[in-house]
Amino acid sequence: MRLLSKTLQRPQLPAALSILDNIAEQLFERLSLLKHPPASIMDLGAGDARHLTLLQAQFPKAATIGADLSLRRLRGAAAKRRFWQKRPLLVCLDATQKLPFANDSFDLVVSNMMLPWVFNADELMLEINRLLVKDGALFISTAGPDTLIELRRAWAELDDHQHINAFIDMHDVGDLMMKAGIADPVLDTQRLTVTYSSVDALLSELVGLGFINVLAGRRKGLTASSVRARLAEVYPVNKEGGIDATLELVVGHGWSGVPKPPQGDFYFPLDQLRNR
Repeated sequence: MRLLSKTLQRPQLPAALSILDNIAEQLFERLSLLKHPPASIMDLGAGDARHLTLLQAQFPKAATIGADLSLRRLRGAAAKRRFWQKRPLLVCLDATQKLPFANDSFDLVVSNMMLPWVFNADELMLEINRLLVKDGALFISTAGPDTLIELRRAWAELDDHQHINAFIDMHDVGDLMMKAGIADPVLDTQRLTVTYSSVDALLSELVGLGFINVLAGRRKGLTASSVRARLAEVYPVNKEGGIDATLELVVGHGWSGVPKPPQGDFYFPLDQLRNR
């Protein structure tokens, strides 16, 4: 596993520029590493399929599938398609369950910022590796531990509840990939600072992007306006009178391989046993 750790304080991004769009742009830049154009692609966590459209433009001959948990967002994506546009297959599924595809189904799996919201990430990685053909590729982005650290600290001023997901470290993402059989993973980190006009604007965008809290110990229910007002009082304000939100971005890729057996177990390829 090769880890490239670098911290870049990028120019502040306007809130109007979707966080997901910015991350997808950086993720797709890595697709130039592919030696051959993929014949089959799955966008896992496709949302409204806007990034699937970019994949289709980059690989027009590939069969493309967009998969997401939200039927509402997939229906919205289908409704926006023009009759002359190539229509990808859109599938509503739960990525925490066994994925309804045969082994060796895809040359390329792309997943943009879905991993933070999956509880059993180790099983998901195994499923992705199962779906990849030999020498197939996974390109993935996720959020590191310092993501939304300002919001996390502000909440800590108000109560002891867990309001923000426990995002996993870059090294842990690499370990997950290797144990699942994703070979030669390369990951790097960057810091993005996104500027919002208010705490309300930040919370609204997080909800709109589907950035919900999936922690078992989370507090149930919507955030009341009075609580939002108290949160705004303790959230640090920047020089321009807005607020900043940190995103620790983890972007990586790897290639299909053989899952690593649990410690203490021994693994022999079937062909090797047959030869013996």
